[in-house]
Amino acid sequence: MKATQNQLQDLLELNALDRQIAKTRIEAESLGKDPRYVKLQEELKASSTDFIAANNRIDGLRLEMQRLKVDVELVEKRIAKDRASLRTTSVVKEAQGLQHELKTLERRQGELEDQEFAILEQQEQAEAGLRGVAEARSSIESQLKAVIDELNREKAKLVSGLSLSDADRRQLVERLPGELVDHYEAKRKRGIPIGRLIHSECGACRMSVSATNLAMILKAPIDEMVYCPDCNAILVR
Repeated sequence: MKATQNQLQDLLELNALDRQIAKTRIEAESLGKDPRYVKLQEELKASSTDFIAANNRIDGLRLEMQRLKVDVELVEKRIAKDRASLRTTSVVKEAQGLQHELKTLERRQGELEDQEFAILEQQEQAEAGLRGVAEARSSIESQLKAVIDELNREKAKLVSGLSLSDADRRQLVERLPGELVDHYEAKRKRGIPIGRLIHSECGACRMSVSATNLAMILKAPIDEMVYCPDCNAILVR
């Protein structure tokens, strides 16, 4: 296959663009793996778990408090009933039974009130813990938003650069013969498609070309395409 020096220079430029495009795409894809983003996402997930646990703790204490209030109400009603009965009874044995029951109920009432007080303290601690978790979560969300905004700006720059590179690539391809572009693309699928011959070194694989092969390459007509004997890349003399 033949190619002019200008066409070979265009192929070199095309290869440089392709490598830049590939590099930019990798950079764009890697933005989603930014260490700060990954770390904050993990922290946000952990804080969500803590937030749910803190809310569940408060809900559990509220249910426990409701249960205690019902028990307290029942005991108070029973105490009121026994006191009323004690005031009206004239039977000694019945009065003694009521007094004994009242002592038991009053002791139970005290125990329930102590439990209520303990739960109130636990509720205060749980609500303070929830506020702390919520504040930490809010801070993480703010940091994450700032990182996402920064990454989005960086991605926008990369996408803009890709658009310009793609436009430059299309222009290069349009002014090259289709057969030459196909030949270049076929080689690109297998590795670096083209490199400049610098002294006796292939610019694609960086291997030194032997003196015999170098002599053959240099003797070839200037418009005849020559290749690296090691990597088979197109050589630009």
